[in-house]
Amino acid sequence: MGALSESAVIERFAEAICDRITRKVIAHLQSMKELMSGDDSGLANTWDEICVQLQYEKSAFWFAYDETVRAIVSGHVEDLASHEKAAVWLQTREAQEWQDEPPEDRSADPVRDIAIVDYLLESHVYSEAMEWSNQGIRAYLDRQYGD
Repeated sequence: MGALSESAVIERFAEAICDRITRKVIAHLQSMKELMSGDDSGLANTWDEICVQLQYEKSAFWFAYDETVRAIVSGHVEDLASHEKAAVWLQTREAQEWQDEPPEDRSADPVRDIAIVDYLLESHVYSEAMEWSNQGIRAYLDRQYGD
């Protein structure tokens, strides 16, 4: 872990929370089998569809996928204890801006779920989708976008 510091402990705690939520979101999306890409796409679930779109090109229906993922992530964020929310929120850009303000100008209750959801999507769920691969995803990308 390196040198002991409050910020390092909070960062590690937040990372564990984010990893846990990301695994749950992926599992939820993998359980969703009704595909917008069609039954003959070779993709197994909604998670595969999201991975394909983030790795190559977003479809005209991306807003629907994003809305679905946001709703799932939001549900998990709502279930967090206040100290867990605070730890994750402290990793966000919003928190960095808050910390840069003079102490007398800072909001007393700055933690916002939407900032946590955005952070989880950008830094965890969607970044995981950018790296995720399986046989179905590779075959789909080869068929659609191969040379």
